[in-house]
Amino acid sequence: MSSGLKLILAVMSATVMLTAGLWLACGVLGGTARGKRVAKALNIPRPAVIAHRGASHLAPESTVPAYLMARELGADYLEIDLQRTKDGTLVVVHDDDLSRTTNVAEVFPGREKDTIDTFTFAELAQLDAGSWFNRTFPDRARGSFKGLRILRMDEVIALAESGTRRPGLYIETKAASRFPGIEEQLVGALRQRGWIEDSEGPPSGRVIFQSFEPNSLVRLKSLAPRVPRLLLLDELMVAREGLDSLMKIASDVGSGVGTWGVRWAFSPYWSLTAAPKRYLTTWPWHTGQAHEAGLFVHPWTINERWEMWMVTLSGADGFFTDRADVALAVVGKPGRDEPQTLWNRIGY
Repeated sequence: MSSGLKLILAVMSATVMLTAGLWLACGVLGGTARGKRVAKALNIPRPAVIAHRGASHLAPESTVPAYLMARELGADYLEIDLQRTKDGTLVVVHDDDLSRTTNVAEVFPGREKDTIDTFTFAELAQLDAGSWFNRTFPDRARGSFKGLRILRMDEVIALAESGTRRPGLYIETKAASRFPGIEEQLVGALRQRGWIEDSEGPPSGRVIFQSFEPNSLVRLKSLAPRVPRLLLLDELMVAREGLDSLMKIASDVGSGVGTWGVRWAFSPYWSLTAAPKRYLTTWPWHTGQAHEAGLFVHPWTINERWEMWMVTLSGADGFFTDRADVALAVVGKPGRDEPQTLWNRIGY
């Protein structure tokens, strides 16, 4: 190949790369501007750091120290997975059963795989929801985690209200179809505590509802129209419905969309089905598509620093994370104190 031809090809390649880079930059910057407008209209902080089950990298998920640490770190939201006991108590538990995060096999032999709605709250109160963390993560273990309890929703609300920092609440109705009327119970409890109001007015981002079930969001929309709502997405939904269709559904039932991060897409340990995992829903063009539809974008669950940068540069309006301590630094909102100082402050 002649030197002249090489020069021409080099110039052409550079031109293509520059054009692509400018196109991507314009898309990201434009998407960021649209995202800011969407978040501002809904009164949602941007970028929002959502403490997934609390500061669940540092403490047992969905327990008092996890939520206290997230609050003291300065997370914008405490994320809650809401279920209901056999006797009607709203409790904060992620999994369908208790085998992973409690000693249910010891306390109630044979009930390890029973769902939350088969237990009374008095039964749940007998379980140790902290010791598993010490066994699983010995480098982060603390003696004070032993014997931690499963929390009621009203206890998490009290934690959010009790400090000088006042995070919002980001509440998921888990398996809502299994708990008829849970939306009414949730909204009633929040109204009673003054977290949502009946009066007309602009949207309030103090509380955000989230669900994988569109019907639950429809019900929440009718009960509390001022509260933003986010449709969570998983690989099965995208494989079955298609992303374009889900964006429309999200627009119809809510105000936002919860995509998943790259780490989940490529993890061999996470798969709902045998559906292809090639659906990466956090690229700038996907985020831009959501913003064009008037939706905010909060991907889940983003724990690696590189991935936090990636979703932020892709125009996401915040993200769910177990690592609120790292995330706050990445988005430019670092806490004032080191974790050990905070542990001393909150008594753990």
